[in-house]
Amino acid sequence: MGILQRLEVENFKSYKGYQVIGPFTKFSAIIGPNGAGKSNLMDAISFVLGDKTSNLRVRSLKDLIHGAVVGKAAANRAYVTAVYKEPSGEEIHFTRTIIGNGSEYRIDGKVLSPNDYQSKLESLGILIKAKNFLVFQGAVESIAMKTPKERTDLFEQISRSDELKGEYERLKEEMIKAQEDTNFSYHKRKGIAAEKREARAEKEEADKFQSLTKDLNNTRLENQLFKLYHTDRKINGLKDDLNVINKKLTNENRRKEKVETELRKKKAEIAKIQREQQVLDKNVKSREIELNLKRPKYIKTKEKVTHLQKKVDTTKKAITKAEMSHDNHQIVVADLEKELSEVQSMIEAYEEDNQESQEIELEDAQMQEYNTLKEKASQQTASLRQSLTKIKRQQQSDEEALEQTRQKKVDLELRQVQLNEQKTQLEERIAKL
Repeated sequence: MGILQRLEVENFKSYKGYQVIGPFTKFSAIIGPNGAGKSNLMDAISFVLGDKTSNLRVRSLKDLIHGAVVGKAAANRAYVTAVYKEPSGEEIHFTRTIIGNGSEYRIDGKVLSPNDYQSKLESLGILIKAKNFLVFQGAVESIAMKTPKERTDLFEQISRSDELKGEYERLKEEMIKAQEDTNFSYHKRKGIAAEKREARAEKEEADKFQSLTKDLNNTRLENQLFKLYHTDRKINGLKDDLNVINKKLTNENRRKEKVETELRKKKAEIAKIQREQQVLDKNVKSREIELNLKRPKYIKTKEKVTHLQKKVDTTKKAITKAEMSHDNHQIVVADLEKELSEVQSMIEAYEEDNQESQEIELEDAQMQEYNTLKEKASQQTASLRQSLTKIKRQQQSDEEALEQTRQKKVDLELRQVQLNEQKTQLEERIAKL
């Protein structure tokens, strides 16, 4: 019996361009992840052996061309070639090509009809209708669930014994006719009949034994297939559980990485806060030292403000007293000026009278009295003038002293405001510390 040597595909399903798959051995296993093309390899084998389009998971043959399903066909045709190697070493090339919505069959490059192509495959023991060349997913389970009658029909189909059903019926009728002839001869030959009954009994027993043996074998096969099915399901379940656990493990690892990242960020933030706290502690200590250094100055400034406040109050009292003295001096000056004006008026009047009486000749006693009064008036006038001058000088001195005192008051008030501001600033800094 020969074997499938290799497959040559071009633009078939997931195989873009010309690809060679093989060589295959008597036992070859194809493994790979989902989407690697394992099922497409099965489809390629089914396609080249003449399977129907409905069994290839597509709606039409042109959908088997690479990229046609998504509307981007790689070419307008595709083919699959199965190289079959016979025991003698000779290779037979079975090729099926997709052209439009149909297909073309070739053997060793020669175009054949589908029936001739199928006949050649059947001559090699490959039955397309019985599908004895591939066991698809679910086929084992389907066989395990069949009744003995259905399995018998399946075995007859695989063994092609169903094609001999007509011949079997014909032979059966001939057997019945022969049995009738035998029954007819039975009445004629009693001796032969006894032997025939014995032979028939033995035959029935043998048939019964064969039937029971066949049922036992079928039951054993069914039992093994049942165990195989459940073992396969259990393996698939364990694989699913393993995939779930792996996904959970991946998620936990991601979560762990995320937590570790957050932890590093928090540590960095804590280190930053600790550095800022150290800076603040250092600033507080610096402020405390500065405060301790400035506390004597603050106390001294406070005492100075109190002293200046008292000095301002004393100055205000002196200003009030000076203003009162100035007012008194103003009154005295006004009185003296009034008296001086009166004396001058009297002198002027006297001189006028004197001028009128110049021609009058005075006596010695009158002349003496005149001189005495004149001297007395001159003395009084000089005295008044001196007093007036003294008072004016004193007034001017008082005014200058008053002006200086006022300026000093303004300076003291300004200084008091500055000291109060310094005091407020120091108190605010103390409150912050």
